[in-house]
This record gives sequence, C-alpha cells and structure tokens, in this order.
Amino acid sequence: MSPPPLVCVVDPDPAVRRSVAKLLRSLGAQVEGYATAREFLAQLPTAIPSCLIAEAQLPDMPGLTLLQELRGRGLDTPVILLSSEADVTNAVAAMRAGALDFIEKPYIDRALAAQVGSILELDVKRAH
Repeated sequence: MSPPPLVCVVDPDPAVRRSVAKLLRSLGAQVEGYATAREFLAQLPTAIPSCLIAEAQLPDMPGLTLLQELRGRGLDTPVILLSSEADVTNAVAAMRAGALDFIEKPYIDRALAAQVGSILELDVKRAH
C-alpha cells in the first residue's frame, strides 16, 4: 500500500494551517504545515507534494513568487493560493503563472475540498 498523498500548507496563521490540515486529512492526505515560504522551501520534502496550498500574501514572499520559485525548480506541483485580500488582478496573475485556483478567504471548505480531492484522485491514479 502506498503512503497517503502529501499536501503542504503555507500560511502564517496557525489556526488556518490547523483548519486546512483537518479538512485535508479527512480526504486521506498527509499534511505538512509551514509558517513561511522560506521555511517550506528550506524543508522541501524529498517526496514531491501532490499539492501546495499557500497564502497569497505571505510575510516573507508573495505566494505568486513562491509559485514561480517552484516552477523555476522544475516542480509542476498543483498550487492553490488563498487570500483575504483577493482582487481580479492578483487572481488573473496567479492563474497565468500556473496556479490551479485562487480562493478568497474566508474560503468555503467545500470548494477547497473539491479542488484538493480532484488532485489527490489523479495522484492515486498515477501511482497505480
């Protein structure tokens, strides 16, 4: 039996990390949380995450820059950005940079669960 898919959550708010982790664990994912983009990048797991969920306005670098850093490292991990200050310009920029979705906080658990659930299903199919 293969290990559960890994989803990384990068958000400076521990309550958000806990809430998202609880939701994702209910989908059968293994979850690792990070407070900053640099912390995530420094501890980037050797196993490539099935999905990355990151706050768009991280204190150390914008979520869009984190997405670009992953692409620059050759990682095509699906990325979902969360933002409490969403606007159309940022959402369009994120999607053009390759983000899978841009969800406004307070996000709807159902929307996040649907997106991640689809990613995890594809990940399981690729593993078989």
